Parts: sequence; C-alpha cells; structure tokens
Amino acid sequence: MKANNQFKNILVFNPAFLGDTIITTPLIRALHVLYPKAKISFCIRPEHADLFYNIPFINEVIIFDKRNTHKGFGGLLKFVKIISNYQFDLIIDLHLSLRSSTLFSMVKNTYIVGFSSAVMSYLFNKRVEKKQELCEVERNLMILSALCDDFSLEDAKKIGGPLTAYIDKHLKENALSYFAVSAPDRKVIGIAPGSVWSTKRYPVEYFVNVAEDLYNKGYAVALFGGKDDKESLDEFASLFKYPYFDFAYKTSLKELPAILSAVDLLLSNDSGAMHIAIAAGTPAVAVFGPTVKSLGFFPYDEKSIVVENNDINCRPCGKHGGNTCPKGHFKCMKDIEPERVLIAALSILQQG
Repeated sequence: MKANNQFKNILVFNPAFLGDTIITTPLIRALHVLYPKAKISFCIRPEHADLFYNIPFINEVIIFDKRNTHKGFGGLLKFVKIISNYQFDLIIDLHLSLRSSTLFSMVKNTYIVGFSSAVMSYLFNKRVEKKQELCEVERNLMILSALCDDFSLEDAKKIGGPLTAYIDKHLKENALSYFAVSAPDRKVIGIAPGSVWSTKRYPVEYFVNVAEDLYNKGYAVALFGGKDDKESLDEFASLFKYPYFDFAYKTSLKELPAILSAVDLLLSNDSGAMHIAIAAGTPAVAVFGPTVKSLGFFPYDEKSIVVENNDINCRPCGKHGGNTCPKGHFKCMKDIEPERVLIAALSILQQG
C-alpha cells in the first residue's frame, strides 16, 4: 500500500470522547508508516492530552478546548488562526460535527479529508464513506483509501497495529513489584465500575459479586476510577468486604496505562477505561448495556470478551447510552447475571 501524495505536515482532528481518541491511534500509526518523514499532529480535548504525549508516531498534541478557550464562534476564529499558523498540508477530520467542518472551511491551502456523513462534508477535498458494518478502528483506517491508490483494509490494519497509549516503563515495574509483594501468587483483576453515562454502568453490586467470587478463587482485586466515577467507586468501597488495591482517585490519566498494563484483566463497562486497558495490552471483560458491539466500539484485541443481553429488542437505545433507561426497566444491564461476567473472566484468565 503506497501513498499517492507526499504530505509533510499532517493534522488528525478528533476532539471526542476518551475512547474515540484512543481508537484513532491505529490510523495515526498507519499515517506514520505511509509518510515516515511527515510531522503528524493530533488534536484532542485538553483533559485527554496526557495520554498521548511521548507516543513516538505522534509528533505534537494540539489542544482544542471547545468548552472554554475555543468556545463559540469567537473561540473558533481563534483556533482557525492557530491551525492556519501550522500550515498543515493535510488535515484529516474525523469528528463529523458542524463545528469542525466550519473550522476547516476557513483554513486555506490545505487538503482536507473526512467522512461523507460529516456535516457540510461537501467542503472536503476528499470524502470517504463511514461504513457501519466495520468497527470504529476500521472505519478510521478507511480514510486512507482517499490517500492510497492501492488501498487494502487488511494492509491498513497491519500497518495500523493495535491501540496505543504511552506506558511509563518505570511505573509499570513499580506496579508489578507492588502487586508481587502485597499479593504474592495472586493474579490481579482490575475493576473500573464507572462510565460517563449512567445507563452504561453495570450495577455496582454485580461488580462486587464478581470481584468477591474472584477473590475467593485466589485472585487479587484493584479498583480504578476518577472523580467523575465517585458514586460507583464509593458504592464499591462500601460493599466489597475483602482487601483490595485502591487506585481510585489516586491515578492520573498519564499514569493509568502503565498501572493497567500490570494487571492481568480489567472488568469494566463500555468506557474509556476499557480502551485504555486494551491499549496497555491488558484484556477486558466489558459489560455492554444500552450500546452494542455493532456500533463499532468494542475492545480492539483478540482476547477480550463483551458480555451483553441479547434477549431484549430495545438495544441499542443510543450511540452513547443515556442518563436514564427510555423504557424504565434497565433490563439491558440488570438481567446480565454476575455469573456470566465471572465465567467470561475465568475463561480469559485460564488462557494465561
């Protein structure tokens, strides 16, 4: 697969949710392979930036702060000036929004590629269909079909590789040593019970049930989450009756991949933590409620397992879930018995 242009200064624009930004890394790595001499910048939200510094194929992280500095039309104009000063010769817009299309319509002398489903996509130099039958990583890699004459999705997946996040090797070694000393001969199971959306949270008491069963089978438990997950974390802490490694509120986003790379398995919802674990090389058992695998955001690896309720016809009820169940019963989560999650976890752990 060979690029049909020699771009030297490339911007990938995707200031979306945390999981979406991690899912973008195979595309960026593929661009680095196709354009080895190019400078590649990645534009994301400020709260996600620490996850992408020090990744070798990302030369610069650019912040788009749509809620503060770059809010409104005035803020957008400020950002247009910033982007124009970089003099990018290729911009890849993955964001689909009116804001991003408006932004790049004001950037001159730049070749712009994006999805045909984006608002005002007619402004792009080249448009690519966002095929719903593909996973999100593959949809992003399809962008390369606009840049390569002999495009092959399979070849793109090979050069794109896995999801990537920066892992501090020293911190990983410290975490491994800490686990080995504090819980000798026990594999460590991470639990990340939080999610931005309420309906994407598996009931905490179910997570506790699974975690206690695993503890009694000889595994150690580690809890993960930040201040936005306070309700779920506090409930877990109040219900779980055994000792556990507590990383709740204590781990920065920059540190999280290294520590997750030291655990043997993560139990989570359909969340950013799930994607970080995959990027760190740790498999996940992810419980999907209002969302489904066919939306394309499932774990991008070979080992992970998605546990979901396929016996109801109201899924999915939205791309991201929501704060309340539209039907009022929340069966997509409540009807998934902890035993199913436990079986999935043990099947991965027993593979070694």
